[in-house]
Amino acid sequence: MACQSQPPMEVYGSTPAFTFTDQTGATFSSQSLAGRVTLLDFVYTHCTDACPIMSATFQEAQRKLADDKLLGSKIMLVSLSVDPQHDTPPVMAEYGQQFKADAAGWKMLTGDWDPVYDVVTGFKVATRPPRPAADAPAPDGTELTHSTAVVLIDPQLQVRAYLDGTGMSADDLIAAAKRLVK
Repeated sequence: MACQSQPPMEVYGSTPAFTFTDQTGATFSSQSLAGRVTLLDFVYTHCTDACPIMSATFQEAQRKLADDKLLGSKIMLVSLSVDPQHDTPPVMAEYGQQFKADAAGWKMLTGDWDPVYDVVTGFKVATRPPRPAADAPAPDGTELTHSTAVVLIDPQLQVRAYLDGTGMSADDLIAAAKRLVK
């Protein structure tokens, strides 16, 4: 039974094109993912609910992928802020430091409101919420509702699965990603 191959994963669409800023202040685009498998989640730095759980899972996945020499070269981790108004690159860098994110293999991305939500809706994980006022305070720990899906993207930038970001272990996420590694 262990030798049976799994059926191929379906294709759920293409990765929306984007250009954002990572936690180092560098520009990072969707094309930068080409040739690698990507696990992408949606977080915000003031979250006290699902985001720390998902980021801790990514932290463990990062460690295991680095041990397997896959992090950055074959498999990327990407966390996109759903609170771009408050999650600036320095804020994302500080958040990344909490989880020991290695910027070479785990990108913490942020950008302007409309392009961020073009990507969120492009991945079909949420609808576009109303844009907050420019002077709105940062949302508190559970105020911002967002998807806990982890989007699995193949090296050709095709969406291959929506994984349970709060219910799957790092090993589960890695196993799903490894199915697409060539």
